[in-house]
Amino acid sequence: MTPRGSTWSVFAAQELDRNSWRQLIRNEIPAVVIRGFATPEECARLVERAQAIGFEAYKNVVPPIDRIGATVFEHNGADVSTYFARAEQCRAIQGEIFAQSFSPLERLMSRLREATGAPVQIAADPRRGTYCAGLIRRIENGTLLHIDYAPAEQPDWWVAQIQVQLAWNLYLELDPQNPGRTHVFNREWVPEDEVYKLAGTYGYSRPVVEGAAKYTLRPTLGDVYIFSTRNYHEVDSSGGHRTTVTSAIGTHPDGRIVLWS
Repeated sequence: MTPRGSTWSVFAAQELDRNSWRQLIRNEIPAVVIRGFATPEECARLVERAQAIGFEAYKNVVPPIDRIGATVFEHNGADVSTYFARAEQCRAIQGEIFAQSFSPLERLMSRLREATGAPVQIAADPRRGTYCAGLIRRIENGTLLHIDYAPAEQPDWWVAQIQVQLAWNLYLELDPQNPGRTHVFNREWVPEDEVYKLAGTYGYSRPVVEGAAKYTLRPTLGDVYIFSTRNYHEVDSSGGHRTTVTSAIGTHPDGRIVLWS
């Protein structure tokens, strides 16, 4: 797990197609975008159904983040089977919400198949079961500087087999003046970076990105942005509700693209 050493050729999100996907997984561009992924009406309907179900806070996360769904992050160090039991429950809740609005997950998987030509599916552990994919999440008070990278954080899980880890975010609800920008650094996690880990948190101290180029993503309603989460990143606090649908995306050694949360 050493840095790939590539640098970004542009500092703007590129429209999703086969070429931009290859550039993204080689860390040659900061992000890709799918504009007009969902209509304002679809976004509003999904938010309404999510609010009717109700959000819960991540456990032991400061600043607080609310979500509907199961995450591997919250089961680090725990019995993996507890995650899969929770994932089954969350898939049922997710299905209820999507049935009354629309399924961003199925739409995203279809768009990835079209753009990449690769098989795309929900991640499944042959021994333990199917992962949850597609959190409905509210990050309104920002995040710490961090990574999301299964080989580093969940090394004993099936998803740790992935080669590149990305995340997609569909923005359902935003404050137009202060939507909560995302900052992505052209600096990939390596094992030696653990000396920068902030004890008792998921975050890292700022010297880890000293001198690294930064891309600032200003979210836009109804659009999907995808970026590499092995790169250090952080989210600013927003001026109001900031609701997304999101999951991890991994490229698997056999060519598949897999999704999980």
